[in-house]
Amino acid sequence: MWFDGGVSKRYSAHELGITGEDAMSRLSVLPNGTGISWSDEDQIGADELLERGEAVDFVSDEKARLLKSLSAIRREASFSQTRLGEAAGIRQSVISRIEGCEISPQINTLLKLLAPLGKTLAIVDLEE
Repeated sequence: MWFDGGVSKRYSAHELGITGEDAMSRLSVLPNGTGISWSDEDQIGADELLERGEAVDFVSDEKARLLKSLSAIRREASFSQTRLGEAAGIRQSVISRIEGCEISPQINTLLKLLAPLGKTLAIVDLEE
């Protein structure tokens, strides 16, 4: 969940006391983002949610997801790191460090890596 001030938190259903086989399908945000509810009787307010949960570094999580997806796309296209490096003009060792989340590539580097794979970057809405 995202809160005002850029705070992100992650929760488990167990931690919040959300029980029942279909409880997650009934989970909803209360009006004006004042909390969450999963039944007529069960709800948690935004202040309590902010106090609980595990802090999430959204940027680091998204960066890791993006770079790991580059690796998956490369493998799906049957490219080795060496072959991709030759096609993109980037050393294999750099590709290895990018895929391992050891370094953060510049946008032009990502675009160079994605082009031989028939892909590009796009800006999309965050998933709810």
